[in-house]
Amino acid sequence: MSTAIDRGDATRPSRIPANPFATRHTKPGAVAPLDHGGTPLDLPRLVRRLRGLRAAAIEGPHGRGKTTLLTALADAAGSAGTPVAVVRLRSRRDAWAALTAIVRAPAGSLVCIDSWERLGPGLAAVARAAARIRACLLLVTSHRATGMPALWRCETTPGLLAAIVARLPDHGGRVSRGDVVEAFARHDGNLRESLYDLYDRFERRVREPTAG
Repeated sequence: MSTAIDRGDATRPSRIPANPFATRHTKPGAVAPLDHGGTPLDLPRLVRRLRGLRAAAIEGPHGRGKTTLLTALADAAGSAGTPVAVVRLRSRRDAWAALTAIVRAPAGSLVCIDSWERLGPGLAAVARAAARIRACLLLVTSHRATGMPALWRCETTPGLLAAIVARLPDHGGRVSRGDVVEAFARHDGNLRESLYDLYDRFERRVREPTAG
């Protein structure tokens, strides 16, 4: 929510504009997944490829858009009539939820598991075996190789970050292309941390007195 400010300057707006880099604008599902060049991914094609593979992984380091893509593919499959279950693993304590989702999955349905590596090798093997028995599709995200084919490897570039910024609400010129490139480099390509950085830059600048 915007809040009123008064810096004694009649040329400044009386309210702070909403930050376009706020989590509600950047969380998974808020921005369509893009490839490393900033072009929207062909989600139906990826879903068709997943159906052929039966089990596959979305791979990449932290903050590269894996969960965003997983969410979008789950939505695309669901919109096409496929039953979908999504489980987000925050620790190994959530392993039972992942295994339960697979055991209860109807044949031909899709089970999506975010942060697959948190299962550990033993439980991951059990989960894969259960998915084969249930004849359901399995799509996971992971920071490293899983032994499953990679449906997509998330790579980032300054151009990708710029394309995401262009799809957010207007920042009123308070964030430049140079800011985007600098934030990307500072956080070694981590999009999530780069967007947090741009959030802070916007907050600082929107409160700065107008020059002159």
